[in-house]
Amino acid sequence: MQTEETKYVINKCVCFDTTFLEMKNIMKTNDLKNIDELRKIKEVGTNCKLCVPYIEKMIITGQTEFNEIIS
Repeated sequence: MQTEETKYVINKCVCFDTTFLEMKNIMKTNDLKNIDELRKIKEVGTNCKLCVPYIEKMIITGQTEFNEIIS
């Protein structure tokens, strides 16, 4: 049973099993600026697309783990 205290950690594109940390490192290594450039190197955020808002926030803030639902 889930309680209000339960924390969920959202930290990856589930469809392609790629963590936001891995994406962040790929972006830094290749000097990428946006999700379209990232997708040219690594397939992410193209299936269910639920991770896209998290990837976009990661690009802006550098955050790689999330506890809130972003839509």
